[in-house]
Amino acid sequence: MTLASTIFGLLGCGLLCVAVAASVLRFQALPVGIRYVLVTAVVVAVLSPIGDLSIAGTVRGVTGDLSVSTLALAASAVFARLTGRTMFERRERNALLGLVAGAALFLYPFALGWTPFDPYALGYGSIAFTTVLLLVSLTAWRAGLNLVVLVIAAAAVAYLGGAYESRNLWDYLIDPLAAVYALAVLLPAAVGKLASQRRQRAPVV
Repeated sequence: MTLASTIFGLLGCGLLCVAVAASVLRFQALPVGIRYVLVTAVVVAVLSPIGDLSIAGTVRGVTGDLSVSTLALAASAVFARLTGRTMFERRERNALLGLVAGAALFLYPFALGWTPFDPYALGYGSIAFTTVLLLVSLTAWRAGLNLVVLVIAAAAVAYLGGAYESRNLWDYLIDPLAAVYALAVLLPAAVGKLASQRRQRAPVV
């Protein structure tokens, strides 16, 4: 474990803590000046040592290092709560959540050993995996999905720079928190859409 990876991991977990606090306490409903004071206070609180560990350190001990997807979503949440504006368009956010959910459904069930195929192994420098990521990035760029491009590019840079202990690219792209959040957001929306379509198709009696 290097000092750089420790600092990067702690800052990432600190950002997540700030995003959760800003959302739970509804910073956006407060005057602008108070929002920034509270965010500063929360940052100091989560990064300051309490005994042997800070709050961010405790969170990191539970979650591990957070993926770039989680960091991007957390940063977007903090920005929205502070400014009252969104950092990215809804379609960009939904595109990222869709990719995270799809990647989670592809990665985690197989990684549990249910089949001989282990997609997690692709993260150790697989040319095929890198090619797929490049194609996804180019497709997203042409579609104007800048958030997806940013996350993949940032994950690649962090991976090449050894920002985390892990040497698997998957860990820089996705983590269980991002996967659960993506599925929690998208599944109810999909169920609601299907229910609405069925009501529209139902014969009028």
